[in-house]
Amino acid sequence: MITQEVSDVSVSIVMAAYNAQRTIGDAIRSVLAQTCTSFELLICDDGSTDDTTQVVESFVDPRIKLLRGGANRGPGPSRDRAIDCARGTWVTFLDADDQYLPRRLETLLPVAREHPDDLVADAVMDCHDTPSGLAPWRVVWDERHFQPSGADVRILKFEQFLQEDRQLIKPFFRRELAMKLKASHGEKLNGEDVVFLFSFFANGSVVRYVPRPLYLYRMTPGSLSTKNSDRFRIFREVFEEGKDLFAHDLSATAAVEAKILCIRRLERYQTFLSPLRSGHLLRAGRIFMQEPWVIREFAKRVFERLPFHASRIVRGGRARRVGW
Repeated sequence: MITQEVSDVSVSIVMAAYNAQRTIGDAIRSVLAQTCTSFELLICDDGSTDDTTQVVESFVDPRIKLLRGGANRGPGPSRDRAIDCARGTWVTFLDADDQYLPRRLETLLPVAREHPDDLVADAVMDCHDTPSGLAPWRVVWDERHFQPSGADVRILKFEQFLQEDRQLIKPFFRRELAMKLKASHGEKLNGEDVVFLFSFFANGSVVRYVPRPLYLYRMTPGSLSTKNSDRFRIFREVFEEGKDLFAHDLSATAAVEAKILCIRRLERYQTFLSPLRSGHLLRAGRIFMQEPWVIREFAKRVFERLPFHASRIVRGGRARRVGW
């Protein structure tokens, strides 16, 4: 891999990578296929023990920079390190198992330039993880989301962001603003993306949402976000610890409190679901006797996910219990 300096850098693309040898090559190729070429790709290896770094080094392109890490610390510190090293006016993210469509940078960069104090985000396309690559499943936020309906760019305020089931965006932001706000992902292994966004929202930024699915999100079985049994507790702590940032705004504070209540319900549901999955039916039955609503929630989630699993089987995707 060539490491010479690149003079023209508009966008710094930050990628945290840990044991991503299977997917990182496709992620890098999706960046190199961008129609906007004034970028750098900063890949921070988070102590990988597989051939991740060898795959990165196989690419010969001066816009790729590999930052070697020591011990595994998690995606948040890796992203923060890469942001510190970035030379672009704008920064955006790409996970090592995801991909961009070719016009992502070209589409979002003009919006970011027009709204330099806001976050800019495109729609995320959930994709099945198949042997032949990513197979699109469904857009997380489709054309019906947010106002004004039919607009090329829509405004998403903090309160609206929290009302969504998934706080999943991969934003464009001005690096200078991130440095000014001292935005950081923190050390948590879940919810670190939201922690980073808190500083922007507390400063009054909104999301300028472009309802075009230009980011392809791989729904990977056994990923860090799904295999952590404490993920809901950690996610709740993210909001509990970030609440003070919005003490000056009653509407935002109410939205955070409502989100915390929703996550607590998910935590309680998980105490029923985990033993049910592992075959401890008596333990699950005791939770059901205490809180009968969990069985209704389970039935609702199973019904809602049937189309997903049918599509996954048809596409040959890897199994993952999404939303159950």
